[in-house]
Amino acid sequence: MMTGERILLTGSNGTVAPVVADVLRARGHEVITWDRALVPPDDEAAVARAIGDPHVTAVVHCATGSPSWAECMAACCSRRSIPFLFTSSVSVFGPHQEGPFLVDVVPQPVDDYGRYKLECERRVRAAFPDACIVRLGWQMALRRGGNQMVEHLHQWQVEQGFVAASAHWFQACSFLEDTGRVLADLLEGSESGIFHLDGNPGWEFSRIATVINRALGCGWDVRTAEDPRLNNMLRDPRLPCVSIARRLKDIVSAPE
Repeated sequence: MMTGERILLTGSNGTVAPVVADVLRARGHEVITWDRALVPPDDEAAVARAIGDPHVTAVVHCATGSPSWAECMAACCSRRSIPFLFTSSVSVFGPHQEGPFLVDVVPQPVDDYGRYKLECERRVRAAFPDACIVRLGWQMALRRGGNQMVEHLHQWQVEQGFVAASAHWFQACSFLEDTGRVLADLLEGSESGIFHLDGNPGWEFSRIATVINRALGCGWDVRTAEDPRLNNMLRDPRLPCVSIARRLKDIVSAPE
């Protein structure tokens, strides 16, 4: 892709898409956000017309929606031979599976969300083998608000009076700014296939929660717990994502 492309983006009211949009605009691209009122996801003809616009040169699908919607968009992009990027989730791997996960590990989801994301992946790949699918971990930002780790930790403190953080939980996660940059890089490179994006170098969740608490001065009562015992970190040597340790070290003394 060259500078000045016109990119159709879903999920603008979500967590990841607005950050991706900011990165793409900063790089000189025009971002058109999907309006479900004008283009209902279940109206295949309307979806085809939207993506069939010759001025649209790529599609990024970050929104939650039916697998049929993802499949239809992928098929439309395939017919036009334009890049299609779909954001999936580490949730495609079940808690009984032991990470870190490489892209060749077969997912075995056990919950509805994981099964939903895997079905979207399956349909996207069938409709457009050259699509780009990126599995993401828990998103982070050094602020309150939104569907991201810091806000969830704050809510745990409010609801429980403390934050229980397991010393045996190794969670795939990355800062939103890094996620947005990597996704933009993949789109601009017209990459295809499945990718894993994770900035956790191997920190247990109790350490992550403790360092964030200190970095932001949240005043949480972080208590080390024994459960859950889970490792769902993602690994992909093709995607050099900035380590969360490095990001946090810029704010507090957090050894790598």
